Amino acid sequence: MMNYIFIALLIFLSATLLVYGVAKVLNEFIVNRRINSVVQETRPKRLRAIAPLIDPDKLKLIIRKMNELSKPTDGWQDSSIKLRFMRTGWRHESVPTIFYAIKTCLSIVAPLLFILISHFFFLQLSSINSLMISLLLAASGYYLPELFISHRINQRAQEMRNSLPDFIDLLVMCTASGLGMDAALNRVSLEMAKSSPTLAEEFYLSCLEIRAGAARMDALKNLALRVNLDDLSNLVTMLVQADKFGSSLTDSMKIQSEFMRIKRMQRAEAVAAKIPVKMLLPLIFFIFPILMFVLIGPAFIQMSTAFAK
Repeated sequence: MMNYIFIALLIFLSATLLVYGVAKVLNEFIVNRRINSVVQETRPKRLRAIAPLIDPDKLKLIIRKMNELSKPTDGWQDSSIKLRFMRTGWRHESVPTIFYAIKTCLSIVAPLLFILISHFFFLQLSSINSLMISLLLAASGYYLPELFISHRINQRAQEMRNSLPDFIDLLVMCTASGLGMDAALNRVSLEMAKSSPTLAEEFYLSCLEIRAGAARMDALKNLALRVNLDDLSNLVTMLVQADKFGSSLTDSMKIQSEFMRIKRMQRAEAVAAKIPVKMLLPLIFFIFPILMFVLIGPAFIQMSTAFAK
C-alpha cells in the first residue's frame, strides 16, 4: 500500500514540476514577444520583418566581407558595370554590394551543399567526378546572378519598347495643345505611371534632372544611356536634331511614333510567324501520341478480344 502511495506522490510531483516549467517558459515567451512587438513599432517598416532574426550590423559586416571576394577592381563605378546596374532599375547604393555578396555566397554554398548531400546519401562518385561537379556548381553559382541581371535588363527594355509609341502619342497631344516640352514630359510621365511604370520612371528622372539645372538635351542623352534602347536612342537623336535645326517637334514626333508602331507590328508578326515552328515539337511528342492512342485504342482492344476467342 505504501509503495502505491509513494508512486502516486512521485507522479503528482513530476506532473506539478512539468506544468510549472511549461507555464514559466510560456510566460517568458509571451513577455518577450510583447517586448519585441513594442520595440518593432519604433523601427522602420522594412526592418521589422528581419530585426528579430538577425542583427543589422552583423549582417552588413558579413555582406561587406563577402562582397570583397567578388567585387571588381577599383574604378568599376565609372565603367560599364555601374551602368549595367543602373539599367536594371535598382539604383540604391547598396545594390552592387549585395549583388557581389550573393555571387560569393552562391559560388561557395552550392559546392558545399553537394558535398554534404553526397556524404549523407552515400553517393558513389569518384573524386574526379566530385571535383568536376563541385567546380561546375561553383561556376554556375558565380554566373547565375549575371544571367539574372541580363534577364532583368532585357525585360525592362522590352516593356519600355512596347510602351514607347503610346508615350510619344501622349507627348504629341500635350505639345500640340500648347504645353512646352519640359512640362509635356512631366505630365506624360505622371499619366503613364500606371500603364508603364518603368518608362514613366525613366522619363520622370529626366524631368527631375532638368529641374536640377541640366540642359534638356543632356538629360535626354542620359536617359538614352540609362535605358540602352534603340527606339529611344533614335527618339532622343530626333529631338536633339529638331531642337538644333529649329524644326517642329510635334511633326517629328508624329513621324517617329508612326515608325515605332510599324516596328511594333512587325515584331508581333514575327512572333506570330514563329508559333507553328514552336508548336511542332509539342505536337509530335505530346499531342499526336495521345490522339493516336484515343483513336486506335478501342479498335486494338476489340481486335485483341476477337483474337482471344
